[in-house]
Amino acid sequence: MVANAFAGLGFTPEAPTVTEFPIEMFVPGSDLSPLEQNIDKVVYGLSQWQPGAKKQAAGAKEQLEAGGRDYEEASSRLNQLFLRKGWGDGLPLLPPTEERVSWILSGTDLPRDRIIGKILPQGRIATVETLAINLAMAGGRPEYLPVLIAAIEGIIDPAVVHQSFNATTCSIFPAMIVNGPVARQIRLNSGYGCLGPSSRFPAGGSIGRAVRLLLVNVGGAVPGLGSMSIFGGAGKYTNVVFAEDEEGLPEGWEPLSASYFGYSRGSNTVAVHPVSSCVNVGDTSIGSAETVPSTLHSFAANMRLPNMNYWLRSVARPEGTPGIVVMARGTARGLARFGWTREKVQAFLWEHSKVPWQVLQQVGADTLESRVAAHKYLAMGVPWPVTERPEDIMIVVAGGQQSGHGYWMQNGPSFKPVCKEIRLPPNWDSLLKQAEEDLGPVPGWL
Repeated sequence: MVANAFAGLGFTPEAPTVTEFPIEMFVPGSDLSPLEQNIDKVVYGLSQWQPGAKKQAAGAKEQLEAGGRDYEEASSRLNQLFLRKGWGDGLPLLPPTEERVSWILSGTDLPRDRIIGKILPQGRIATVETLAINLAMAGGRPEYLPVLIAAIEGIIDPAVVHQSFNATTCSIFPAMIVNGPVARQIRLNSGYGCLGPSSRFPAGGSIGRAVRLLLVNVGGAVPGLGSMSIFGGAGKYTNVVFAEDEEGLPEGWEPLSASYFGYSRGSNTVAVHPVSSCVNVGDTSIGSAETVPSTLHSFAANMRLPNMNYWLRSVARPEGTPGIVVMARGTARGLARFGWTREKVQAFLWEHSKVPWQVLQQVGADTLESRVAAHKYLAMGVPWPVTERPEDIMIVVAGGQQSGHGYWMQNGPSFKPVCKEIRLPPNWDSLLKQAEEDLGPVPGWL
């Protein structure tokens, strides 16, 4: 991991300051003799070693070639080459040929060498072309590129602290929610199966996988080297990219982009928030006013987990969120039918998801560190709310026309969610026309 970070800063990976110790040495009461045996190396590295930077001409790019008897064999050999180099996500990739990358780049009017930013922990620089290359490998299309650009801008926003979630031991991945007409235009799912695979709505899988490839290939989040996520988590393959069901919003409910981030309704945006786990919430059907409390209690019960990822961050950035509540249009409209606004729902969930103090004590939350991170206005011994304010709970309407099930996406080690505007190129209409020729008419959302 240290060599990974050194390489990203331009240093040679075999820097003499790097001395590896067995991980067992950091367990209390373990044998510390390896430290004594290597103390001279440590002192030398801290007091005398001088860094040597690797030089590379500006704009220089490594060109790879993979041949074979036919395209299929050449493609197979290219994937084998990627695996040997430790690139990619382990699944087959489409060859990012010059022709295919140029096609993807037709999805933006930004120059290909425009710098988007640095992706950590390795710290390589991502340009528009870098994004296009990884989107090409993920099977993407030109009309996906504006969303990918905005998503990466959101991920590297300092508020998200992506260097933490990309390298942490936690099983964390970014959730990305798109609002505005662009979602339907690029075939991004907001209905049934919106968090999973779909041949009718392929955009989410391709964009999410491109994000993962960028976090690995550019950010260096290789398991065991740049990413120390103990379990990884299935969500890391394609992350989660979906659209809000704006057509299904109840009267008086604004979309996430407007209600949470202040954009005007109809703006094309993507919200980014890293989450560490997801759970299906049952019993969310609302047939009468009497069933509303039980439905909301179902959500609150799943939210009522002692999530130290949030509390330990709240001292530095109290305006964060505990996670994302996803409810289908049937549930949201049922709530609205009986007089429940989004704000009223947030207030109920905030009040009834508080974690009892005795539960916190059982999981070790009464340590000094957790006490410091507790909300300032709370006394020890009383239940802790999962966030400082009810309005910090993110609520997204998506998942089909029914009710019956909801979803809770719990916060990971991140300070706060961000939202970025999606900028469309002047040739947007022609891109959509070509997509319709390639894929057929845009299917209706269900």
